[in-house]
Amino acid sequence: MYPRLNIAIRAIRKGGNFLAQNYDKKYIFDQNSKKNIKYLKNIQNITFNIISEIILKFYPTDTIIQEKIYHSLKTDQKMKWIIYPLDGKTNFLHKIPHFCVSILIIKNNIKLISVIYDPIKNDLFTAIKGKGAQLNGYRMRCSTQSLIYNSIITIYVLKFLKIKKYLFFLSPLLQENMNIRCSGSLILDLAYLSSGKIDFFIGINLKKNNFLVGELQIQESGALISDFFGNPNYNIKNNIFSSNEKLLRFMLQKNFLESKEKK
Repeated sequence: MYPRLNIAIRAIRKGGNFLAQNYDKKYIFDQNSKKNIKYLKNIQNITFNIISEIILKFYPTDTIIQEKIYHSLKTDQKMKWIIYPLDGKTNFLHKIPHFCVSILIIKNNIKLISVIYDPIKNDLFTAIKGKGAQLNGYRMRCSTQSLIYNSIITIYVLKFLKIKKYLFFLSPLLQENMNIRCSGSLILDLAYLSSGKIDFFIGINLKKNNFLVGELQIQESGALISDFFGNPNYNIKNNIFSSNEKLLRFMLQKNFLESKEKK
């Protein structure tokens, strides 16, 4: 029924298998960051080529790109496959089993299909615009948690040096009785939010390209997204809150009131 989704799943599983095989290989962590960067780039390039080969076999006229160059392309009628070969690079390098490979299919800047695959846990997250989201073939919905007490919050910060400027209005939230996680994989954080594994997501200084593939999953699972003040234009500053309607409203209200009192 959705041939491109079927091909995306086939391709992403093969790419994920390659990541899993290399994750199991012995790699001596080198303090020389240049060697580590070169190693990771090689892994990503091979994964990208494995996935691209399968896609081009069935859709030779479609455009296939890596996520880092997506925004440099012009909008046109062609179907575009945006491939994220490896999210959670530091985890992968340090043998922490929490990373993924992802594919986003778009046309005219409209996100149509999103596929996220965790090759270690064999978790496959899929979303089709207007048709909902699934985890391993079963429909998934975001968490229904309405209270902050004992909720699970994931924070993703692109550069921790920049977190200081946001602590002013985030500190009231972080003082609540909740469980805070920082997993090292933005895309899996968004997939976990979509599947109800976590209750609330805070993203600081995100790269828009990396957020795109999880955005469709969030929307199709019933969760909402805003900036830190409830505005829908979160793409401007790339700072986001995401959760179900009740919990998001509570967090936004508390954030606004506490920040206002501090002023």
